Amino acid sequence: MTKLLSIAGLAVTLCITSGHAIAEQIKLKHPLEIDADEQAARLKENVGIFRHNVQIKHGNMTITADYLEAHKRAELGDNQQLLIASGDPVKFSAEQEDGTIIVASAKKVTYDVAKSLFTMSGGAKFQQNGDMMSADTIIYDRAAETVTSKKAENSTNQVKTIINTQNEQGGQ
Repeated sequence: MTKLLSIAGLAVTLCITSGHAIAEQIKLKHPLEIDADEQAARLKENVGIFRHNVQIKHGNMTITADYLEAHKRAELGDNQQLLIASGDPVKFSAEQEDGTIIVASAKKVTYDVAKSLFTMSGGAKFQQNGDMMSADTIIYDRAAETVTSKKAENSTNQVKTIINTQNEQGGQ
C-alpha cells in the first residue's frame, strides 16, 4: 500500500513539475515566430488566423498544428492573448535546461495568457524522461500550479499515467 501511495505521489509530482516546465518554456523572452502556408486576419476582432503546416517557434520550444488562432482583446485581461491551436494532432516539444525533452500532443491546445491556463484536449498526451500521461483532457493552471487530467463525460477512457522505473536506484 505504501509503495502504491509513493507511486501516486510521484505521478502528481511529475505532472506539476512537467506543467511548470511547459509554463517556463512559454514565458521565454525570445521572439515568437509563426510560419504557415496561409495567414489571414479578422481585423475588427483582433484575431490572426494561420492555416496549414503551422509552426510556432519560441526559443527552444516548437509547436506544430494544422490551424492556429491568435486572439488579442482587452476583455482577456492584462496580457490580452488567447492562443488556440488545432491539428491531428497539435505537437509540442521543448528542451529543458538539463537537456531533457518534453513532448506533448492533443487535437486542440488552448493557452489563455491572462489566466495562465494551458489546456490540451482530445487524446492529450504528455511525455518526459520516459514517463507518460494520457487523458481526454489535461489542464495546467500555471498561476495555481495545479495539473488536472480527466476523461471526457461520455468516454470510457480513463486517465493513464506510466512511470518509468528503469532508472530507479536501490532495487524494487
